[in-house]
Amino acid sequence: MHRLVAAGGVAAFALVLAIAARSAQTVPAAASASASLPPPFATADPTDTSRVVPSEAYGRIALDDRVDRTRRIVRGLAIPIADASLPTDPELLPNAPREFRGGWHEGIDFPADTGTEVKAVAAGTIVRVDHDFIDWSSEQKDAALEEAVQLGYTPSATLDRIRGRQVWIDHGGGIVSRYAHLSAVAELRVGAAVERGQVVGLVGSSGYPEGGPHLHLEIRTGTSYLGDGLVGDALLAAVAAAFAAP
Repeated sequence: MHRLVAAGGVAAFALVLAIAARSAQTVPAAASASASLPPPFATADPTDTSRVVPSEAYGRIALDDRVDRTRRIVRGLAIPIADASLPTDPELLPNAPREFRGGWHEGIDFPADTGTEVKAVAAGTIVRVDHDFIDWSSEQKDAALEEAVQLGYTPSATLDRIRGRQVWIDHGGGIVSRYAHLSAVAELRVGAAVERGQVVGLVGSSGYPEGGPHLHLEIRTGTSYLGDGLVGDALLAAVAAAFAAP
């Protein structure tokens, strides 16, 4: 089995954004790199040779993904699964390498039984809900993953299929939460308002069954994501702060 992928009532809460500009740290690809070396991991455009550098280079990042590299600090989110704790295993957190698809993780994984309720982390507006989702075949998946490894990055369409059945919620201020691998979605529609703690779907393993049933939660911040560029204690602190009680 491959590693895990990558995808109630209104309560008072604070979703505070403190935007601190920071420059994207990049280093040029070495011109003398040996042709025998495997391609670096990346999520997008392989013609862009800039590299993401947390503690090591996870790969190249597309120009479009560097439009907004400010770090938006997120606060006051609810844990999306009842009685669950925030994971601390690096494999379940952002920036963990995903060799099987030539990329890295951009979300937080919450292992849970299939059918477990998934709840909105904050109030917002539905911007995507996959009512008519049809999973890809194992043959299609295997071919797409093989292509990704050969390319050295995960094409956007492949990454979206890996996330499986999804719900996305726009919380305003550039913050969007994505709930992935769902086995079912709630009776929601695009444009509908949802409340913090409202059930939006059920845990599953759609898109990537090898990962087992779990919720893949991404907190998108502008064109980035919660934890982008962080590792170790800094990453754990950022995730814990985002879900701290308001």
